[in-house]
Parts: sequence; C-alpha cells; structure tokens
Amino acid sequence: MDTTTFIIIGAAVVLIVAVALVLSFGSDKVPMGNRTRLRKRFGDEYDHVLMTSGDTKSAERELSRRLDRRKEVRVRRPTDEEAARYRQAWIDVQQRFVDDPARSLRDSRQVLTDAAVALGYPEEPSGTDDDAFEHRLADLSADHGDEVAAVHRTVRTETDTTDTEHLREVLVAHRALLESLVGDMGLRPAKRGAGKREQTQEVAR
Repeated sequence: MDTTTFIIIGAAVVLIVAVALVLSFGSDKVPMGNRTRLRKRFGDEYDHVLMTSGDTKSAERELSRRLDRRKEVRVRRPTDEEAARYRQAWIDVQQRFVDDPARSLRDSRQVLTDAAVALGYPEEPSGTDDDAFEHRLADLSADHGDEVAAVHRTVRTETDTTDTEHLREVLVAHRALLESLVGDMGLRPAKRGAGKREQTQEVAR
C-alpha cells in the first residue's frame, strides 16, 4: 500500500470522527449516568422541567445549571427559635386565608422567601413578584424537588382569586415546601367546607 493510499485512508478516518463528534454534540442524548443523577436529585421537578421545556437536552442543561448554582451556597438547618418563628408566621398566614385568600397566598410566598434566604439560599433576584418567586423555586428544587414540583402543579390556579378551593390547594403546596425546608411543624390546612369559625380554629392548631 503506497503513501497516497495511507493518506486517503487517514483523511477518511479523521472525517468520520469529526462527523461523529458533530452529531454527538448536536443530539439530545446525554450521558445516562448524568440523566440518572438528575432524576434522582430533582425527583418530580425533573419531569416538570422536561414537560415545560419540551426538550430533554434543554431541560437537563437547566437542571445542571441549578445544581451549579446550589454548589455556590452553604445551606443550613434552622435553629429551634427560627423554626418556632416560621411556624407562627405560617399560622398567621393560614388564619388570614379565611378572610383574604389572595393576600394569604402572597404572604405565604414571603414566608418561604424569608426562610430560604435566612438558611443560605441565594438572595431574591430583581424582577416581578412571579419571576422572583419562580427563581426562588428553582433554587429550592435542588434540595426539595418533589415539593417544588407540587407547587408548580398549582401555579396556574394562583391567578384565579375567585376560586377559594384552588387557592387553598396552592397554600397546602406552599406549606409542604416550607415544612420540607425547615422541618415538620405539625401544621394542617383548613378543612374543606368548614365554616369560618371552624376554619379559624383548625388553622390555629
């Protein structure tokens, strides 16, 4: 085999390798180990991000970005005093729900934000309230993926301030996320269909 033949064969091999690399980087496939790691870390939130992005590669790039952001901060558990303060703040939120559900939902977001920042998650970014809270949920999802996904499943109902039952479902999702963040506080939502006096008594427990 002469030198010319070797050169032709070598060039063909280089071309094949180059094409394979281009196809690899341009595809939606990701290393199976990375995918398994992301699914395990984010739980139900993995499926939520995949559904909203409609593209596996984009979804996993977003989740990897969240993990990178999470590595930049040190998150701690709350002290007993902090846990007691958040519990009282949440009781106040639930009691306000009876008279003003929309305000109660806004306040529940604030309690979640205050707790997250105090425990080490990044400061709230600038922007609209909805954008800032969504960013907060993204940060929390690296440690509380199932609870964040539950909040996301109710987000579409938050703008409907006339449907009290839907707003109650959002409040329940917020409460579950707070308890995952700071620990079980023995809280229960208002009973469905209960009268105003019964609701006030229930949420105070």
